[in-house]
Amino acid sequence: MDSIRKKNRKPVISGIVIPAQWDANGKVITVTIHTRDEKELLVEHTKIGNDLLNLIHKEVEVTGKIRERLDGKTCIGIKSYKITDMQSESNIACT
Repeated sequence: MDSIRKKNRKPVISGIVIPAQWDANGKVITVTIHTRDEKELLVEHTKIGNDLLNLIHKEVEVTGKIRERLDGKTCIGIKSYKITDMQSESNIACT
């Protein structure tokens, strides 16, 4: 199954939040979402996007605007997210 699907004309992406970049002290400063079909989307630094810095290795469903950068990497400006990790105590959503 493709992990990127349209829902009300906004793409819905399912995947796992993975660290992508660290600062000099080893703190994660950038994350990506790795989908089940092996796509990687770099999460843009927005208020909601930065929330994902605290969700490392969690399964999430996100919506937002996807675009391709000049360097060829695909990124997403997160508009909303929902934790879908079955090991979490409850599903949490943020819009």
